[in-house]
Amino acid sequence: MLTSDILFFSAGVILLWQGAEVLVRGSSKLALRIGVRPLVVGLTIIAMGTSAPEFAVSMLSALRHTNDIALGNIIGSNIANIGLVIGITALIRPLKIEVNTVRREMPFLIVATLVFYLLSLDKKLNYVDGLILLSGFMVFLGYMFRMASQQRKDGKKLRAEMEENGDGKKKKPLKRYFAMIFAGLLALLLGSYWLVKSAVVMAETLGVSQVVIGITMVAVGTSLPELAISTVGAIRGHFDIVVGNAVGSNIFNTLFVIAAVSMVTTIKVDVHLLHFEYPVMLVFTLISFPFMRTGYRLNRPEALALLGGYSIFISLLFIR
Repeated sequence: MLTSDILFFSAGVILLWQGAEVLVRGSSKLALRIGVRPLVVGLTIIAMGTSAPEFAVSMLSALRHTNDIALGNIIGSNIANIGLVIGITALIRPLKIEVNTVRREMPFLIVATLVFYLLSLDKKLNYVDGLILLSGFMVFLGYMFRMASQQRKDGKKLRAEMEENGDGKKKKPLKRYFAMIFAGLLALLLGSYWLVKSAVVMAETLGVSQVVIGITMVAVGTSLPELAISTVGAIRGHFDIVVGNAVGSNIFNTLFVIAAVSMVTTIKVDVHLLHFEYPVMLVFTLISFPFMRTGYRLNRPEALALLGGYSIFISLLFIR
């Protein structure tokens, strides 16, 4: 029984990864086709696309009354996006950080994470809490829409960028990109179902709490799309997409995924999460800010610090 669950879990991760890849590829090309720059694409389209697994898994977990996996998945993913994803990509190639990311997006993420923590202190996240978080997400979308509108005015740079991406000469029909988005969503839904179902069974069989499973296996599994895209982006020098993907994904997870789940069903917050996992999430978010601000670069020593911190977190999690 355990072997089949491991196979379903592995298949779910593969479907999530491939579904997100197709979804992001279609979404990013569609965005570039209509005139949106890479930084905006990374913070919105790609971030939302790679966070689609977290949304699907968390929502399905909540509907199956496995709230520990739903909440653990988001907290674990937020920690993994900074400690694991940014850590690995900066280790491969030091990342150049956009000034706006340090001055605007990172402070926004810090505030969103802090609000998420404060709303959880009463040991539950309900409909009202979801509305508060969703309001913050709408503010973020308004800011991104304004940024996109301003950047679209720079016609010369935009056309040059679109030509570099192969969209300036031969334009493929829009229905091709919509088909890719639809196919990616289908793969995400099926993958999330297999992942959650097998994770619950494995947690019960191995005697491991659902919180631990959610924060480790499920969170890392749903963060694989971010890791894949960020790794490729780092190798190719697309730093805007790498950093925007990680920061945007955490904002999306915190302000939209948790908001949507808590508006569907009340999430009970384990007191142990408030004493350990939540503070760790806050620490990773806060410590990444000075790392990015120093020379607007994230170098290999800082990447090693992030990876080391993530390794210590996982070790302490299992020890506890």
